[in-house]
Amino acid sequence: MDKLYAHFSANLERLNEQPQTSDYQTLFAPLTFPEAKATYDMTAEDLKAEYITFTAATLDGVAAFISPFVDNMIQHPDVLRRVQREIDIAQACGKLSYPVATYDETTRLPYFMACIMETLRRDAPAQTILPRIISKGGLWYDGAYIPEGTQMGASPYIIHRNVDIFGDDAFTFRPERWLESTARSALMEKYGMWWGYGARECVGKNYAMIEMHKLCLEICRRFDMRSAGALQDDGGKGNLVEGCRYRHDRWAVGMFWGQGIVFSARDC
Repeated sequence: MDKLYAHFSANLERLNEQPQTSDYQTLFAPLTFPEAKATYDMTAEDLKAEYITFTAATLDGVAAFISPFVDNMIQHPDVLRRVQREIDIAQACGKLSYPVATYDETTRLPYFMACIMETLRRDAPAQTILPRIISKGGLWYDGAYIPEGTQMGASPYIIHRNVDIFGDDAFTFRPERWLESTARSALMEKYGMWWGYGARECVGKNYAMIEMHKLCLEICRRFDMRSAGALQDDGGKGNLVEGCRYRHDRWAVGMFWGQGIVFSARDC
């Protein structure tokens, strides 16, 4: 945390010494522009609090996304090859910056984006049920009355495996479902709870998306990868056992332990 504070202070001092124009491409620089100061009146401490929230709060969530994303690529080598082919073609056509692609560039790769969305759906970083309290007067829902003060919530894990929304193969990792039609993608995204929902949606969503897209693209662009271990039979019980590719604990965010991966550099 001390390093984050020091990094923020150094950046803020640099901005104060060299005022930037409105096209300056850093996350918090626009809040230091005169017109923004007049609107938001944010002090250096306010900006520091925002910086820490958006930087530190995304660390676990982003890690909890990248682990299953990489595992999905490893377990589906045909998907990884297709993603890498799409990246290679885009790079050859001058559509990807180097050494690091921009966020906007990543969103223009349809199959890569389908893999991002499918990982969010099947392996959402946050599996927590975020309850709401029924407000005064209660609520009628689907013919049933729910009294005020009742806690209600929905499980992202269950919602994201609803076959009526996501198809009969909702338990399967299949990125192609996001490429079938714009209408179908919109419907699935409508019921996506990977960032929470409504007023309880993750405040760091946009920052986390930048990290996820750029990191996952660069991993696929720069490396071939394979698992250092293999999934062992547990007698049909469906549990992860010693020697498997990782252990997954579903806490507030997914935690992945013992994920052994072998990376091999690609020409890029």
